[in-house]
Amino acid sequence: MTTPEVDVAIVGCGPVGGVLAALLGRRGHTVAVVEGHPAPYALPRAVHFDHEVARLLQGLGLGEALGAISEPGSEYEWRNGAGQVLLRFGGRPVGPSGWPDSNMFWQPALERRIEAAATAQRTVEVRRGVSVVDLDQDDDGVTLGLRAADGTEADLRAGWVVGCDGAGSTVRDLVDAGVTDLGFFYDWLIVDVVLDEPRVFDPINVQVCEPTRPTTVVSGGPGRRRWEFMRLPHETVEELDDEGRAWALLEPWDVTPGDATLERHAVYRFQARWADRWRTGRVLLAGDAAHQMPPFAGQGWPRPPPSGPSPSRPCPASPRA
Repeated sequence: MTTPEVDVAIVGCGPVGGVLAALLGRRGHTVAVVEGHPAPYALPRAVHFDHEVARLLQGLGLGEALGAISEPGSEYEWRNGAGQVLLRFGGRPVGPSGWPDSNMFWQPALERRIEAAATAQRTVEVRRGVSVVDLDQDDDGVTLGLRAADGTEADLRAGWVVGCDGAGSTVRDLVDAGVTDLGFFYDWLIVDVVLDEPRVFDPINVQVCEPTRPTTVVSGGPGRRRWEFMRLPHETVEELDDEGRAWALLEPWDVTPGDATLERHAVYRFQARWADRWRTGRVLLAGDAAHQMPPFAGQGWPRPPPSGPSPSRPCPASPRA
């Protein structure tokens, strides 16, 4: 059998793949990270990590950097459409790991720091602009078929492979892991803004349980704010995913082009599903490749809606749990 070139090949260089690469590298393992994007993704996606993740990032040497790209978000309030408080929780200054229970962050900055921590390990290599197109394994290792952006193909032999390649995981499909889907599929308009002037939000995170337009308002990291508006049955994805529509929905919150910059607007489909097998021989799945949940409280990440008609059944307000 062919001797593995690396101990572990990681497919996907998002936060999950990057942290895993850094941890393995710090323990002396040889690691190759394969990532299809030629550069770190420049727009925000996830906005929350908890105290345990903060402690993990601290262990990678990123503790001092976290203050510049994150802020505590422990207080969370649920309100009805009239503004009455239904539930408010959180507020303790630190969690059991010594960091705030909830931390709101800007993902592009964190991803860059995680990748730098990984590549600082002499045994870790990141190969960007390379996609996995084939996978074959035996008792001694796994052979990945790779294709670069210019069409060049090559093989990578690893002792183990971890698929950290997100909700549409190629690795999961190649090992035919199967997926259990709970049938939760609702579309939300995600709007990220950069505020021109600092504002104090109390509480920092709010869920508006209003059936006429369920809405979430959370921090997107220092100086940033995120709104999430659920798509209503009479709306199409195309109608909602519009810059003018985003500004119109933000106006009642006193956010306008005159005092903020629209960093991103996109309609995502929140889902609840998991891979039926998280390990197949020497191949493992992690992160969104293994499981998804509606990202309430930042515990899961959404994915873009698939092509074709979008479901339009009504959805009650969904407080973030």
